[in-house]
Amino acid sequence: PIAPWVSNNYVYKVVSYNPERLIGFASVVPNPADIAIKELRRAVQDLGLRGLKLHPPMQGFCIRHPHVIKVLKVAGDLGIPVVIHAMLGDLSTLYFKPPPGEHRLPHPDRVEDYDLIPLLASNTLIVYAHMGGLFGFKRFMDIASSHPNVYLDTSYSILTIAEEIGPQMLAKYIRSLGTDKLAFGSDHIIGLTPEELSAKKQIELIHKPPLLNDNEKEAILSRNALKTLSKDHKA
Repeated sequence: PIAPWVSNNYVYKVVSYNPERLIGFASVVPNPADIAIKELRRAVQDLGLRGLKLHPPMQGFCIRHPHVIKVLKVAGDLGIPVVIHAMLGDLSTLYFKPPPGEHRLPHPDRVEDYDLIPLLASNTLIVYAHMGGLFGFKRFMDIASSHPNVYLDTSYSILTIAEEIGPQMLAKYIRSLGTDKLAFGSDHIIGLTPEELSAKKQIELIHKPPLLNDNEKEAILSRNALKTLSKDHKA
């Protein structure tokens, strides 16, 4: 879910159809922080949502903003993980006026910002979605290895990275990082068909022999996600 387009009440309603199988994440626009924090507390404490999703380009904020750090710290106090969209090179159409003749601008977040916020919100478990993207995955693997409270998820980018550098080289990067820092994630991108992008295709890549052993596959496909969602997790 991405606020304000999808409400936390809607997520709660969807989860209520099958609470034994579905886990809902909240989303708030983090600026202003006081309103965002109030809504986040309601979503977690009253609605039972189990995480927070933030998307800087779509929600129109910079992750280095002090209001964002306040929200991240409260998420840590609530004991929930925060999934943050992290795709270097993304374009934003919100709040950033492009020059004449241009329709979109690169989002102003820098990789250094993603390296900083785990320090500023050190008690919060942070999951950077998409591994930083094709052009940023090496830097984001460095970030994840440097901070005990940072994980990466595989959504979408695992396919583009494997296509660019090859599955064998991708497996080497994953082992260098450690499979305990990588969680499986699926994605939906408008314009891409299931043949181009699907959870099944990503799972098949992870299972492709002889890239990873069974223990490494289990860590990526289930164990790490369960760990981040555990109420007993320590950032």
